[in-house]
Amino acid sequence: MTTGIFFHKEFIGKNWPVVGDRYEGFDKLIEDLSKDSEIEVIEPEPVSEELLLRIHSKDFLEEQRSSWYYYGAKLTVGGFVKACEMVWKEKLKNAVVFLVAAGHHASKSSAWGGTYLSCIGPTSLRLRELGLRRFVLIDTDAHHGDGDRDVLKEDEDAFHLCFCWRDLEEDSKLCVNVRSPEGDEWYLEKVRSMFPRIRDFKPEMIIHFLGHDTHWNDYGSLGLSENFYIELAREVKLLAEEVCDGRYVIMDGGGANREVGKYIWPRIIKVLKK
Repeated sequence: MTTGIFFHKEFIGKNWPVVGDRYEGFDKLIEDLSKDSEIEVIEPEPVSEELLLRIHSKDFLEEQRSSWYYYGAKLTVGGFVKACEMVWKEKLKNAVVFLVAAGHHASKSSAWGGTYLSCIGPTSLRLRELGLRRFVLIDTDAHHGDGDRDVLKEDEDAFHLCFCWRDLEEDSKLCVNVRSPEGDEWYLEKVRSMFPRIRDFKPEMIIHFLGHDTHWNDYGSLGLSENFYIELAREVKLLAEEVCDGRYVIMDGGGANREVGKYIWPRIIKVLKK
C-alpha cells in the first residue's frame, strides 16, 4: 500500500488566518511527491454540509459560511475525513493531511486560533459508520486542543492525548504539561512515557495533530529543532505498527515558518512510506 498525501492547490497563495501563506513553494514539493510510486497525492473535495451539521450548530456554521476562508476549511476537513477513511479501508498504508482554517480549536459552536471547522468531529462520525470503534488522537501542537476536547468529551472510545500547558486526566482525556521544555529528547521522552497508555487503550487507528509551531523559530516556540518532528513521526509510526497495523494519519497542525515546513514534511513523508 501507498502513503497518501492530501493537498489542494487552493492552499497556496493566500494569507490564511494565523499561519499565513505557509505553503508557498509547495507546488514543487507536491509535484515531486506525485512522481514517487510509493506515494499517492490526492486532491481533497470539500466536506458535505450535512456532515458538518452533525457536529457544529446551525448558527455557528451560518457565521462561518460568510468567511473568505470557509472553502479552504471545508477542503481541509474533507481531506481529513477521506484520509482516515482510506487508511481504515486499507486503501492507504498511512497519510498526511495538509491544513488551512480547520483543526483543533474548533468546538461545536465556537472557534478561534486559525482553525474554524472541526476535523476530528466529522471524521470520527464517518469512521464509526465504517466500523471503527476506538482511536487515539495525539496533539503535539504548541496549544491545547480545546475544540477537539469539546467535540470528543463524551466519547469514551476516543483517547485524546494533548501535550500542552497542564497535567490533567479525565477518563480517556489526558493532558501532559510540556510548558518548561528542555530540548528535543526531553519532549520525546514525554511522548514515549504515554505509549503504555496508548497500548492499553488498544486503538484501531492513531491520529496525530502535529504542529511545528513548537519550533524554536515559530510563534509557539518550545525550543525544538527541525529534526525533532521527523523523530517524533518515526516513533509514533512504529507504535502504530505495533498496536493498530500501522494505521496512522498525521494532520499538519500549527506553524507559520515556511522553511521549517519545507524541511520537515518531505522527511516525515519519507519515514511514513518505509
